[in-house]
Amino acid sequence: MYIANILPWVLLPLAAIADVTTEQSHRRTCIIKGGGSESIDDTPAILGAFHECGKGGRIIFQNTTYHVNSVMNTSGLHNCDIDLYGTLLWGTNISYWLSHSLDVGYQNQSTAWVIGGKNIRFNGHGYGTLNGNGQVWYDYVKSVSNYPRRPHALTVARASNSVFQGLRFLQSQMWTLSVIHSNHILFDSIYVNSTTTNGNSAHNTDGADTIYSSHITFNNWTVVNGDDSISAKANSTDILITNSVFYRGLGIAIGSIGQYKDAFETIERVRAENITYYGTLHSLYFKTWTGEQVNYPPNGGGGGLGYASDISVSNLHAYNLRGAPFTISQCTTFARAPSNCTSSKFQIRNLRIEDVTGSSKTDVVASFQCSAVKPCTDILIRNVNLQLSNGTMADEYLCGNVQGTRGFNCTGKACEKPSSTGGC
Repeated sequence: MYIANILPWVLLPLAAIADVTTEQSHRRTCIIKGGGSESIDDTPAILGAFHECGKGGRIIFQNTTYHVNSVMNTSGLHNCDIDLYGTLLWGTNISYWLSHSLDVGYQNQSTAWVIGGKNIRFNGHGYGTLNGNGQVWYDYVKSVSNYPRRPHALTVARASNSVFQGLRFLQSQMWTLSVIHSNHILFDSIYVNSTTTNGNSAHNTDGADTIYSSHITFNNWTVVNGDDSISAKANSTDILITNSVFYRGLGIAIGSIGQYKDAFETIERVRAENITYYGTLHSLYFKTWTGEQVNYPPNGGGGGLGYASDISVSNLHAYNLRGAPFTISQCTTFARAPSNCTSSKFQIRNLRIEDVTGSSKTDVVASFQCSAVKPCTDILIRNVNLQLSNGTMADEYLCGNVQGTRGFNCTGKACEKPSSTGGC
């Protein structure tokens, strides 16, 4: 065993530098030593290990706490194994993160850690944890939506043919996981818990968001949070969500989308199967921006083009849903300006909802508030059995500008009001 002489980190204290061994297969292994104190930033040692062993090697986080007080960009990995046996604990210097968080490349979002490359295998073994110290953020932003430069916990960017499994995310700073410009990634057996301990909302704590990505699979997820459980955003295709359980949040989201004026974006072939919900607002909901641009992202926008097509959910089990399980709102806006809820040029079509059981607090099964400019078309709903507290079954289907329904009849008109959560 020898100490890696990595030039940018050569002046660090001995305890902060990664140990490196060379296996019989000539594959390098970097074992990262933690500094052992929140006053010691373990980021340089972590970056040193990725520099030394990120291509063809193995990186090991030991069963200890690593204090991450700086942003990390670990892009360009190749054929790399990462084993997380301990906890990465992010620092609480809010002014630092607001000044230094890394650009994601969408909606003016930013992140604390970027990881990317090919053939990455990141294993938390069921207990390896990323703790974002999120409560300080929930208290600081006080429910302000998309607070500028508030970082995501982890962004997987420009990655392919990779597996992330057995990871735990606690108290994420904002979105837990953003996946952008990536393809053929499996996220398996992931636990997310971003909940507040006081009256300040854990808003914007999405479990995962896909952007400009394809062939992304989420299997065996548990998400407890205050926003979207998992969201497919712009140019997400072939997204599969299976065998997962969602608590408290908003459910699976398609969007928001249509935020950038005249930009053509799509969401296609999204599947969700064998999903259980406890106390979420919805099971599946769509949110598109209005047809008129008002201000700029992240909290403004509108006027986008495109479509969401071939979206299907099946074998869903929902308990104590807080709102209608299935909704479409084409009236997303944060600008507090008058909105034309029927002006969106983004179309929703070819939606399949099948085999749903459980209980709900509302008698509305679906509320589809679609655009008059681009009506929703080809929607199938069948075998939905949701019981109300009085023993009756939910049976209302509210529609606006919906064409081509199968398996259900519209029983009333959907309301037309600005919404960021898929309902009125």
